[in-house]
Amino acid sequence: MIQLRSHKTSKEIIQFLKEIHCKDLNSFESEQLLKVFLTPAEIDAIAQRVQIVDLISQGVAQREISEKLGVGIATVTRGSRMLQENPDLLRRVFPRSSDSL
Repeated sequence: MIQLRSHKTSKEIIQFLKEIHCKDLNSFESEQLLKVFLTPAEIDAIAQRVQIVDLISQGVAQREISEKLGVGIATVTRGSRMLQENPDLLRRVFPRSSDSL
């Protein structure tokens, strides 16, 4: 699990995400907002983590995920550990529905 420097920081981010959600941004605006706060590498890393956890939750083998996404097995194992450490929370989100893809 990712540990932020302070609990206050995570609360600020969560509050900001809630505020953004209420703004009803379109896809282009949402993408532009991500680019304000995240580097291309950070965006790619987050997208990759979402894919990994989604595939693991669908029962895809770790080696297959590693090969499909071109990532190391350690990266996939980290995603698997995330599911094990937060099973109830992540199972509410993953696997993602075909509507969200």
